[in-house]
Amino acid sequence: MKNLRLFATLVNGEQIELSDCPTGRDLIRALLPGASKPKALVIEATDKEGRVVRIVVSADESETAKVSITHES
Repeated sequence: MKNLRLFATLVNGEQIELSDCPTGRDLIRALLPGASKPKALVIEATDKEGRVVRIVVSADESETAKVSITHES
């Protein structure tokens, strides 16, 4: 994916990055290998002020993720 990085920081200071996933389909297969034909992977987080960040990775040949930031009322 061109606009998305997924990585984990380890307690020893090292970092592991999920790479070699040029499309949404590749990324979803890497993260959810047993999933039965998902349409998308959605990552959503809400902060204390109610703002919501949503990242949508379509399970197709898209090379970019959709990102939205909203304020819930």
